[in-house]
Amino acid sequence: MEERQYEKHAETLVLTEDGINIAAFWLRLLCGCGTDGRFEPIFVMENIIPFFDNSFNYEIAEKSLWKYGEYMPAYYNPLANKIVIRSDVYDGALEGNAMDTITIAHEVVHCIQSIIMRFLDAIKCVDFKTELCKANSSEMKKHEIQTDRITSLVMCPERLVQGKTEDEVVQQYFVRPLVQFMCGLVKTAGKSLLEVLDGANCDVKKEVEACAV
Repeated sequence: MEERQYEKHAETLVLTEDGINIAAFWLRLLCGCGTDGRFEPIFVMENIIPFFDNSFNYEIAEKSLWKYGEYMPAYYNPLANKIVIRSDVYDGALEGNAMDTITIAHEVVHCIQSIIMRFLDAIKCVDFKTELCKANSSEMKKHEIQTDRITSLVMCPERLVQGKTEDEVVQQYFVRPLVQFMCGLVKTAGKSLLEVLDGANCDVKKEVEACAV
């Protein structure tokens, strides 16, 4: 991979501090949890993810046939777009075991990051699933730590809104990222995209128009 291409990819693989918070907020939003609902990783895996991505699948593997050892009870394969979970971990999460629930939540967050990043990078014609598997060990380590942090915010949303008013949460996590995304669309697709915004909020449209200048 050319250095320039890798740098562009690395920017999406490893997020900033603010990006981690925004990712956690949107992940909860997409899963219908808002800022105070309970995040249920098994329900999300079995019902929400397939709704957004029909190429996704998951497998519950028998513990007696598990080949990955005690310290890898589940994993997400980005190329196959598949979550694989050891059967005892899946059963434990169904019974309310906290560690098993967090284990599955981590893999679910991996998968949803892939969906979001593939969507954002589609404009650049980047296959995120393939690129994720090409990343070097340093970037992957950072990505794993990032996924842990997003998972903790998804499971404990009060940390996302702590010390912020409702208006600050909406502005920081919803409005600004949405405007930035639309600005990116304008810069990529051209000013003709502004026609789509004719019926949009005037303030948002002004900010997007400014990006196109």
